[in-house]
Amino acid sequence: MVFHIDTDALKRKGMVSHDDDKATPTMTNEYRAIKHKILYNAFGPASDMLTHSNMVMISSTGPNEGKTFTAVNLALSVASEKDKTVLLVDADVLKPSVSKLLGIQPAKGLIDYLEGDVHDIADVIYTTDIPTLRLLPAGALHHLSNELLASDKMAALAEELASRYPDRLIIFDCPPLLGVIETITMSKFMGQAMIVVEQSKTSLSNVDEAVSLLNRDMAMGFIINKATYGNYSQYGYGYGYGKNAMD
Repeated sequence: MVFHIDTDALKRKGMVSHDDDKATPTMTNEYRAIKHKILYNAFGPASDMLTHSNMVMISSTGPNEGKTFTAVNLALSVASEKDKTVLLVDADVLKPSVSKLLGIQPAKGLIDYLEGDVHDIADVIYTTDIPTLRLLPAGALHHLSNELLASDKMAALAEELASRYPDRLIIFDCPPLLGVIETITMSKFMGQAMIVVEQSKTSLSNVDEAVSLLNRDMAMGFIINKATYGNYSQYGYGYGYGKNAMD
């Protein structure tokens, strides 16, 4: 199965575009800056400091802060690289949103594989008509989703995804951090985390609490959604390692 990505529809939503310089130039350029840090950590000298450096989780402290929008835009931006591919994983197994945002039909995915309904992970990693973009949907809802994500099978899958394609970035759109155990479970497999916070909405105490739940050995970044640093700015960002990411 090949998923069709309606790039014109994405441009109308104000998302990253690399085939139309006049469509969303501010958004496109800001994600170029964000992905530069992530790719450096994933494949540059900094990768030696991280485990699974090419696996990046996108989350937020709470709902409706723009994490899925961020994950998809980041994937679209990385897909424009000439020597990299990207796998976008809908790991928000409680409320999957990637397929809806991309305008594609739900399909079997991660949970179906972990539960044993799908025997080969390759059967649920779907190609798209963007040649360098692959998708792994969340799959079916399951009442034991956290137990499946905490399983040895998931640990083995994480190792396989991290090592099978040395030029591939794997982006996980995860549930919000606070009040959701699944995200904490997933974080132990990740080398990098990007936390989306909404300016003037997300409290610093919530950010501190959320970050304290994560593996402190990850490279950790923050994307400030709906920022107002400039007349056209939508995002600000910062990056760091472990404890320094909060300083």
